[in-house]
Amino acid sequence: MIGSLRGKLLLVENQSALIEVAGVGYEVEMPASALAELKQGDEVFVYIQHVVREDAELLYGFPDVASRALFRVLIKVSGVGPKMAIAVLSTFDVTGFIGTVLEGNSRSLQNIPGVGKKTAERLVVELKDRLKDFAHDSGTLVSSENHGNDNFTDAVAALCALGYRENDAVRFAKSAYRDGMTTEQLIVDTLALFSKNKV
Repeated sequence: MIGSLRGKLLLVENQSALIEVAGVGYEVEMPASALAELKQGDEVFVYIQHVVREDAELLYGFPDVASRALFRVLIKVSGVGPKMAIAVLSTFDVTGFIGTVLEGNSRSLQNIPGVGKKTAERLVVELKDRLKDFAHDSGTLVSSENHGNDNFTDAVAALCALGYRENDAVRFAKSAYRDGMTTEQLIVDTLALFSKNKV
């Protein structure tokens, strides 16, 4: 399964990015907010959710692990497929969506394309408990966005490539992170924490 991609952005069309990696172009559907940050010709890095269906293999891309984690929660809800999950993440950031659901603010959820009053109310009912658990269990994922630092993101991606679980990689990288660290320094210090904690 594909977990992430790093390559050259060839094209953005509709809700998809075409990313060339080692001569192969991958079509990746992404939230509109994430696509808006991409520039044609730049090297880009995205976390991937690889969805295999009987008739197709689809790639959904996200700028951070928190967005992908929320996408995974959303598509487990009855009636919420990948397209609606992408629409959610195009309308809200992770913390904003979680806060809206936990507050029971179904009216705000109607701003999501394709979501009417009944669907918004059902989302609040079905997601409230799940997102309480998500916010607790994945708190480090959400807070990792606050670093706003490519070095942090790159270090987490490298640690995942080494075989560490995303949750652990983000949690230990957050503990090791200090302002001004290079990607390499953060990886080394995080690996030291993994070793110390025997992860």
